[in-house]
Amino acid sequence: MDVSTLALQAVGGFVVGGLIGYALRKAAKWLLIAVGFMLLPVFGLWYLGLLNVNWEGVNELVGRLIEWLGINLSNTVTAVTTAGAFGVSTVVGFLVGLTGLRHTAFIYYGRKFVRRRKKWT
Repeated sequence: MDVSTLALQAVGGFVVGGLIGYALRKAAKWLLIAVGFMLLPVFGLWYLGLLNVNWEGVNELVGRLIEWLGINLSNTVTAVTTAGAFGVSTVVGFLVGLTGLRHTAFIYYGRKFVRRRKKWT
């Protein structure tokens, strides 16, 4: 395999994974905000005693959702990691996109890693 082809696959996979991770992070943020605003009145009415919530049904729904995610994500991870350099760099890019660049060790803002305390005079 040519080195330039390998480098192009690695960079392309990193960019694709980073974009997917970034989009997933933003979509999850807005989804959690929307679900929170929808559930806040339900919890308030339940707390006041005006609404009866079937907690067993909620628990079953969450269990089915987690089971579905586990099955589908394991297939996706297997498919991506067996794709060679493109797959591995996609996973790395996805993790960087999911965490954001400011939380990684790739960028140094000129701050000291160890801050010393001021001496008392």
